[in-house]
Amino acid sequence: MLTKRVRHDHQVDFALAPNASLCSDVGYAAFFFVSGVEALMGAPAPRIALDTLRDRIAEGIKESAKSYDVPAVCVRVGIQERVEEGDTDEAFRSRKVYVKSRLMERDQPALLVIAIAVLKEFDVPSLAEAVSELTVHAEHRITEITRRDALKVLNRLDSLFNDVDLFEGLNIISYEYLTYDGVDHHLNFLPALSKDVVQHYVRNPDDSNEEVLIRCGALTCSQTKFFALLEKLLHPVVRRGDEQVELVIHLNAVLRPDGFQAVVVGEQSTHPIYAVQRIGNGVAGAVKNLIFASVGPKPELILRDAVSNDIEITKHADMCLVFDRPLPVSGLAWVDMAEWWQERQGLAELKSARQSLGERLKRSVELSHSPGEYAIFRTYHEVFGPKLGDRLPALIPQVYLHYDPFTQAERMQLGKDSVLARQRMDFLMLLDSRVRIVIEVDGQQHYAEGGRASPAHYAMMVEEDRRLRLQGYELYRFGGAEFPDADKSNDRYVVGPQSKKVVIDFFERLFDRHKVKP
Repeated sequence: MLTKRVRHDHQVDFALAPNASLCSDVGYAAFFFVSGVEALMGAPAPRIALDTLRDRIAEGIKESAKSYDVPAVCVRVGIQERVEEGDTDEAFRSRKVYVKSRLMERDQPALLVIAIAVLKEFDVPSLAEAVSELTVHAEHRITEITRRDALKVLNRLDSLFNDVDLFEGLNIISYEYLTYDGVDHHLNFLPALSKDVVQHYVRNPDDSNEEVLIRCGALTCSQTKFFALLEKLLHPVVRRGDEQVELVIHLNAVLRPDGFQAVVVGEQSTHPIYAVQRIGNGVAGAVKNLIFASVGPKPELILRDAVSNDIEITKHADMCLVFDRPLPVSGLAWVDMAEWWQERQGLAELKSARQSLGERLKRSVELSHSPGEYAIFRTYHEVFGPKLGDRLPALIPQVYLHYDPFTQAERMQLGKDSVLARQRMDFLMLLDSRVRIVIEVDGQQHYAEGGRASPAHYAMMVEEDRRLRLQGYELYRFGGAEFPDADKSNDRYVVGPQSKKVVIDFFERLFDRHKVKP
């Protein structure tokens, strides 16, 4: 096993563990292995060409099946309908040529069906990588800028792979297989790239983490391999605890602009396992204006700077709150809002800020006159606050999602048509910079006008729901009847066990979906 040992005198030693395997298993799924020579250094690698896919199908069958079995394998995976006379003799002459010649007229969809069938029978890492590039990574690619930024993040690490073999990790992306064969004091018999890595990274600190990865092909390897490298670096075998969490935060900061992030997909011995995935349902663009917790008349706004989208509240500014800090990449947590409130109000202690802000938000919820909204707000903080602590996402009440300078009543008085089905949402949660969750409690106003059912009014609401979902918002609705034991008594709201259960069940499932944990 090759390790980089940094002594206290800052000199670097080279060591090969006596029981090290000459060909260590990377330990990942098939398509995370390295096979063959990758593209030369330069621009990011293009998507897999169809002829490359044909080659890898043919090579995979060649390496996995005996010559006399190749025709039957081709039938099973859909390359040919039946075994013809003479096929076995042809396969004996060249298994690869036999297979590839039967693939030349196939288009991409047909080739992908065949490739997937081959992968169900045989472990072919290079083919699995090609399939991944043409499916999972076909439309959404990270740029060279993002790759370079991610590699710069890795310069923060004292050791790339910690106790895991260096060559094992580098071989995930290396265009030339790194091997220990020929290791001696002078490195005379090492392959060229292996020799360079040992000389400039292991024995001498000439290369940074970023530079050794670029040397091995991190800028030109497939996106599948690049993500596999990041996943290896985040694997609990390599790093755990705070070191793992910190690396996730920094990598996600550079991956998210291209629509990707490292997310927890499992665990090993209670430690999280991360995978780099496309950010699916999310809202494009940053949160620019967060106006919430209304307790009075609608605020009047002006667009102070149309280019920067800077707004200013010119009237009723004391009737709402405006969160004017940049939104953290990880989303808006309750502690973030408390710290903002502490600074805004000039409070000495964060504990006092939590209590003060909580009372201010509760007042906004109470003024909605909705027992269901109160049940959600109160139960959320009582149950999940102690469980999640500083990881508790902020539950923001009465948020202005849209803004019309006229109220609905003013539009009616002026004879103007309504242009917005609603302007405020009951609750908003920002779990990260792209995931926005809207929670609504439906009262009579959502489906009736003047106390009478209104299909037209309801149609406007569901049309707005569709628009929000298509923008990427997650929208969850509660019916008022789901809170039968939440009510107002003697000017105080009371929340019973049935209503609490509804709220607890919902948020537990929501947090499980989005991997929100203490």
